[in-house]
Amino acid sequence: MTTPRERGLKEAEQIVAQLLELKVEGNAYYSSKDYLKAIAVYSRGVALLPDLDDDDEESLAKLTPELVQQGAVILCNRSAAFMGEKKAVAALADAQLACDYDMTNWKAHWRAGLAFMQLEPRLERSEKAIASFEATLLCTSLPAAERDTVCRALEAAQYRLREGVDSLDTPDCCIS
Repeated sequence: MTTPRERGLKEAEQIVAQLLELKVEGNAYYSSKDYLKAIAVYSRGVALLPDLDDDDEESLAKLTPELVQQGAVILCNRSAAFMGEKKAVAALADAQLACDYDMTNWKAHWRAGLAFMQLEPRLERSEKAIASFEATLLCTSLPAAERDTVCRALEAAQYRLREGVDSLDTPDCCIS
């Protein structure tokens, strides 16, 4: 007889394997700019993710480091596809959930910042974009080659906030 923990760990392995397959399939659609098909494939992966609020032993056992990491990746990828479709609210929701799954994933914070910048400009959104870009810069996983891009986006969000203008255009560095 298996324990709830053992069942959770086994299920986590199966979910990770499925997530990896769906990521490859979704990425192919994303690369060809077929964002709607990419969203559909990534959504199948998101449906497999355990609820972070479940606190029973089996659910907690599913939250292996690899599942947490791959969960954040599939959410970040769907966020990027939503941005490609100009659906900033959905992109933001996925980016924020990706942050909940893996706070060390720089792309989760980056995509949240980009989504805030894609939304209709409001001062509070600029503040949240700044916080997201600052969190991105704190991630040790941020590649050095991306640091300048993040800094430019941060400066754009700071400018938007400093100018107190709710209707500035989104800067090019914040368009994915």
